[in-house]
Amino acid sequence: MRMNISVPDSLAEQVRARDLPISAICQKALLDAVERERAKEGLMSDIAAVVERLRGTVDDKDRESRKSDRDMRGEGHADGIAWAKDYATAAELQHMAFYDPARRDGPPLRSLFPFMSDKKNEKVTHIPPIRLKEPYWEGFVAGAGEVWAVVADQLR
Repeated sequence: MRMNISVPDSLAEQVRARDLPISAICQKALLDAVERERAKEGLMSDIAAVVERLRGTVDDKDRESRKSDRDMRGEGHADGIAWAKDYATAAELQHMAFYDPARRDGPPLRSLFPFMSDKKNEKVTHIPPIRLKEPYWEGFVAGAGEVWAVVADQLR
């Protein structure tokens, strides 16, 4: 069977200049492509069974680690609001609303310990560093900042 293919002029010139066997090269490339597709089809025929088996191996920790940045930001935002409303002192809330990791002069955020302990239903003795580049903490600081914006004038 005869087939026609089109290639850019510059490629055709390079192939001719090197006297490459066009037909053999194209046949090999097409055969490789067909084999890849055939292998993919073979894999995909029982993919539903593979997915079902793999779902059984995913634990809650794995699911947690795959949360999207948007989900983590949203969770942090809700937690920041809850912490601000129910746990934070005025000084902690103000510090969190304008959080700057370079500033070391803010109050210790002691109320984060009972907040995180209640959230996890276990005593928390270590709060991970607040890194604003992490979606959870970005959302947390934003949520706390929203509460501060509402109450700040009423505290003066």
